[in-house]
Amino acid sequence: MRDRGPQPRIELARRLNVSPTTVTKVVSRLLDEGVVTESGVEGPGLRVGRPSMHVALVPTAAHVVGVQVGVGTVHIGLCDLLGRPRHRARFDFDAAGTEATVVLGRLVAHLDALMREVGVTADGVLGVGVAVPGAVDRHQRRNLLALNLGWRDVGFSDHLEATLGIPTIVDHNVRAMALGEARHGGHGDADPLLYVYARTGVGAGIVIDGAPFRSGAHGVSELGHMRVSDNGRACACGADGCLETIVSEPRIAERLACLGSPADAPLARLVAHGDPRAIAAVDDIVEHLAIGLAFAVNLLNPRLIVLGGMFDDAPDPIIDRIEAAVHRKAFPVLREAVRVGRSVLGGDSGIVGGATIALDRYFYT
Repeated sequence: MRDRGPQPRIELARRLNVSPTTVTKVVSRLLDEGVVTESGVEGPGLRVGRPSMHVALVPTAAHVVGVQVGVGTVHIGLCDLLGRPRHRARFDFDAAGTEATVVLGRLVAHLDALMREVGVTADGVLGVGVAVPGAVDRHQRRNLLALNLGWRDVGFSDHLEATLGIPTIVDHNVRAMALGEARHGGHGDADPLLYVYARTGVGAGIVIDGAPFRSGAHGVSELGHMRVSDNGRACACGADGCLETIVSEPRIAERLACLGSPADAPLARLVAHGDPRAIAAVDDIVEHLAIGLAFAVNLLNPRLIVLGGMFDDAPDPIIDRIEAAVHRKAFPVLREAVRVGRSVLGGDSGIVGGATIALDRYFYT
């Protein structure tokens, strides 16, 4: 019902491969709990007066909280059972010098205030999903390392559960965004789906058969630290020539400053005005990003690459150029099947991603 909308009981039984009796028992319990509703739907071939009864999810029957912890900003969303943000809050912090404990305290205060404002108690919240930058522990409770924030071993779940009394799960931010985009981005049957997020750094997450792929011990795929340039600039990770030393907002701001333009000026606007140096900068970004994406295509064979973060508002010509560059660099058979597009969720990707991992843990399992 989450993915396909209202359906008759017999169709639910067929899709779940269970007996109609089992479906009737489960639906009856969900009706009693107010999680689903059942109503008549008229359709082709149905006799007048005999509408088909369809079972539908009630999205507002309960809430989850999605949290995106970024480099300098925290976004909070009170979401429904479809992962849609209904109410939002946010706050900024100094990424260079703020301890994790301070951010945790402010997160609790803002979430508590948001819940009070809309009249939701902890009993009405199924869980909190926190999307964090960097590696998480295998139990999905702690942020082990957030390189761009200087944080180590931050116990998000322990703190939020102790202060708010709400179950909490933690996951890598881009993997959570990838799952949110795959579930709620309207991309149809695009599977596998590779989501690439670029802002302060570059991260990637892949969804295969509808589930996020957790690679290695800590489930992190650091596409941004793939070496794409010989003799490139030093990276915060200790290596040099990493993708995110070229394709990230801080690096682009530096290049804009060298062009004599404001650091927050849209690079696409400069290209549209025909500035040859801006065009060269975009060419460089596109080519190096395509190296990383082509490597991912050759290794993972996704059907769709979704670009988020600073690419949310990128004009079609730039997205088209990235796709063309990936097709030039990837293995011939694999490149024919892959498309490149921008995020549908845009600025809500982190909140929706956090909400989606919470729903998977505390509702849909």
